[in-house]
Amino acid sequence: MASIYPFRGVRFDEAVVGNLNDVVTPPYDVISPDEQVRYLGKHPNNIVRLILPREDQQMNKYERAAATLNEWLESGVLVRDSEPCIYACEQDFEVDGQWKKRLGFTCIVRIEDYDKKTVLPHENILAKPMDDRLNLLRSTRSNFDSVFGLFTNSEVEDIIKPFMMREPDAQAVDTAGVACNLWKISDPSAIAAVIEAMADDTILIADGHHRYAAALTYRNEVREQVGENPDAPSEFVMMTLVSLEDPGLVILPTHRLVRNLEGFDSKSFVEKLSEHFDLTEIPVENLAEAVSARSSEHHVFGLYTNDGLSYLVRLKPGIKPEQLIESAGSKSLKQLDVTVLHTLILDRMLGISAQQLSAQSNLSYSRDAEDALKSVVRGEYQLAFLMNSTRVDEVKAVAGAGDKMPQKSTFFYPKLLTGLIQRVME
Repeated sequence: MASIYPFRGVRFDEAVVGNLNDVVTPPYDVISPDEQVRYLGKHPNNIVRLILPREDQQMNKYERAAATLNEWLESGVLVRDSEPCIYACEQDFEVDGQWKKRLGFTCIVRIEDYDKKTVLPHENILAKPMDDRLNLLRSTRSNFDSVFGLFTNSEVEDIIKPFMMREPDAQAVDTAGVACNLWKISDPSAIAAVIEAMADDTILIADGHHRYAAALTYRNEVREQVGENPDAPSEFVMMTLVSLEDPGLVILPTHRLVRNLEGFDSKSFVEKLSEHFDLTEIPVENLAEAVSARSSEHHVFGLYTNDGLSYLVRLKPGIKPEQLIESAGSKSLKQLDVTVLHTLILDRMLGISAQQLSAQSNLSYSRDAEDALKSVVRGEYQLAFLMNSTRVDEVKAVAGAGDKMPQKSTFFYPKLLTGLIQRVME
């Protein structure tokens, strides 16, 4: 089952860089081009120079990241901890007007093939971002953005909490106001207890599927070059693990935006949609609230079209998605809201195939319902589908069945902070 280990983390020296708020960022995949520029200008040692490097006339961007990393290690900007640790990580954040805490710990995890059922993915990946992370890993031999994993064991919290009674070893607040505190745990007996507690557990990847896939590919490349060595650094990847029962585990919805449909006619589409779905007209200003109010129900969406039609869309009573969806997959997968939307509506009714989804030529995503609706008003998109969140138990069921959800099925909030702890292979 899951094999976790301590490691000698690499961290910014605050005596050199100053306030850690100036050098940390969200994970690479949620940083927009404009935000990248802002982080580059925020501090000469901002971690964005490693996770989203820029190429220059002398080096490509991956070589530049490796050169920057070596420079920072040699100059003392980054310092390696003297002994192997696991790192308790607590995030304080506000969502929907409520303050929450999410507790996890960062370690390294032995990389396993997916068929071992030890580390379970729940989303499909795209080739381009996976290749990007793989090239960065090849050049730097480092994990900067932690993979975010979930586990079930209930004992780990009791083991690590006593080590959090002192001042944190590192702390920072991100641009969304999320406070993150980090504590080193080097006590051998505590580490051994966490390892033992996790030994019979399975890890579900919540976020970082491309990072894990890149690490798995890199491990296999190293094995082909020098043979298999179970203790080689390439056999492990940095992960931050959170309990599935943690009260601060939050999933937010990701809305869908459709464009580039040739000959699209909204009235014909609505008529076709009504064959399997009940449509209730809702003023667009109330649409997001109407969808959210039905978050406990299944197969409910908000629909807004480029000619001002606004509906609450619900699968008709008595219709079972698993009977309509002919593709392979478990009942748990076929009953997901995102599967119903992608299969029955995007694919069958709008003709957006899996290949087009992968190319992102017709579909984009937004985490902000109001912005999604406004983008249709501005004429940038033809349709907006407002979604409710995928539930944690649904993620667990789909991953446990060996299935993978459509892209952007989950948005775990808050994102892990990048820059408080790194892993550079020794």
